[in-house]
Amino acid sequence: MNKWMAALMTAAVLAVWPATAHASVNAWNDAEPLLLVVLTIFSIVSIMAFIFFMVRDNG
Repeated sequence: MNKWMAALMTAAVLAVWPATAHASVNAWNDAEPLLLVVLTIFSIVSIMAFIFFMVRDNG
């Protein structure tokens, strides 16, 4: 499981790192679309994981 998590984090960093260099101003409309996609996926996954672990812990 640690290898999969490390591979996932490496892929995320490689996707986000070059995307952050694209923005010339600190504005969302200047951001690389891939950066927004990665942040959206991270948000959805983290919310789903939070809900899953809260239900699992209390159920």
